[in-house]
Amino acid sequence: MKPIQHIKAVPMALALLFLAAWGCGSGPPLETAVEGAAIGNEQGDARGERCSRHDLSVTECFICDPTLRESGRLWCGEHDRYEDRCFLCHPELEDPERLWCREHNLYEDECYLCHPEIRDAARPNVTAASAELECQEHEVPERVCGICHPELAADLEPGSGLKIRFESARSADKAGVETARPVMAGNLSDAEVLARVTYDQNHFARVTPLAGGVVLQVMADVGQSVSKGDHLATLSSPVIARVKGEYLSARVEEAFKLTTLEREQGLVAQRVSARQDYEQASVEYEIAKNRTAVARQQLLNFGLKERAILLMEHSGSASSALEILAPFSGTIVERHAVSGEVAAPGDALFKIADLSSMWLDLSIPEDEVFLISVGQPLVATFDAQSGLEVSGRLTWIGSSVDEESRMIKGRALVPNPVRLLRHGMFGQAHLSTGSGSDDLYVPAGAVQHIDGLPFVFAFLADDLFELRRVVLGGRGDGTVAVVAGLDPEDEIVVTHSFTLKSEFLKSRLGAGCVDE
Repeated sequence: MKPIQHIKAVPMALALLFLAAWGCGSGPPLETAVEGAAIGNEQGDARGERCSRHDLSVTECFICDPTLRESGRLWCGEHDRYEDRCFLCHPELEDPERLWCREHNLYEDECYLCHPEIRDAARPNVTAASAELECQEHEVPERVCGICHPELAADLEPGSGLKIRFESARSADKAGVETARPVMAGNLSDAEVLARVTYDQNHFARVTPLAGGVVLQVMADVGQSVSKGDHLATLSSPVIARVKGEYLSARVEEAFKLTTLEREQGLVAQRVSARQDYEQASVEYEIAKNRTAVARQQLLNFGLKERAILLMEHSGSASSALEILAPFSGTIVERHAVSGEVAAPGDALFKIADLSSMWLDLSIPEDEVFLISVGQPLVATFDAQSGLEVSGRLTWIGSSVDEESRMIKGRALVPNPVRLLRHGMFGQAHLSTGSGSDDLYVPAGAVQHIDGLPFVFAFLADDLFELRRVVLGGRGDGTVAVVAGLDPEDEIVVTHSFTLKSEFLKSRLGAGCVDE
């Protein structure tokens, strides 16, 4: 909100303001009297020439005498005021940035009934600073009086505030209000969240056949360590037999077309055969070569390796055997392959995991997620493994809240060199929430939220406190960091701060300075 500025009409507002103070029923509203009124004419008053209706000098009662009104300004006959001051007819003319006196229905910078000091603004030797409006009831500047103007709280910047004055110096003591200075500390406490151990999904595989068939032989078992390319099982698949046969046939046809092309090339060179026959043979060879390439790619798609294809070409056997190989080095953590069973594409015959690292699935309370960030270090402990601690880093935080548990999912990567972590184990992950040794921490109960914004109450005097806007940081064990708005030497209310919040909020219910 902009600072209050005195308008030009203020020095001329003195005489007609008494209309409202004396309750002149037939006179205009107070805001009409303020606008355009002149400072009392001493000569007119000395002669006793006064308007009996408004108890003003006849030389300044522009309400009764239209000749005293400013030329060029329209007059509202319905409400007895200038049109450009008639907020009843023209509400859009009211300045929303100027404080309003609810008791006398005037701008605060015009109401000298509440602020007698504005009379001094007309004196040449009075500066703007010395003429600042003062709240007479609470003895603080009007622009920072939280009791009179609670609406200003929403516009406060961090570090600025409004003054709250109690009725007496003993009111705060009777309410049990206690103060203390903020504490400077680095890591007051860690956030503790529930953790569940799972396989590292970046090094985990479900080994499935790409073609259906019957399991002929199983070479690996659960718990066994395997290397990339190890033979795990063999299937008999009619699909594989067909594709192998198509590939061998395509190779034979390709070889035949190549022989025909070479013969036609020789005949053309001897001028025995027409060039058209050579071109036809060339096209047929290219088609045969493409068919061979397609059949070969099908074998690769079904998981056959180059070595197996070379052996098949050498033997010429289109067997139905399909080897199931390990995709990477790891440990077989599940086995579902059984000899004689039919396996369809997509059936998980084996599950392989690299157990050298594991994931921690975290359940983070929604009111603590803002304290945690990706890359943050953590230490995990487990009830089932007393004394076991593993360190890692947070790698992911979810973007949604679970509707039932009101938790946000997170994930951390932790090493598992001695294989003590087991999939499905539960534990607790401790994440450091402190941000450095210069943080200021206050008790969580010292912070009050008004209109969704955080505030603390700073002690100024026995009966005077300041509603101070702050910016919060991480939380500790019953504490919260304040990253902006407080200084280490500030005394803040740490006990019964809600009492001051109630004192501030009651003015919104009509119990402010206008209450008699």
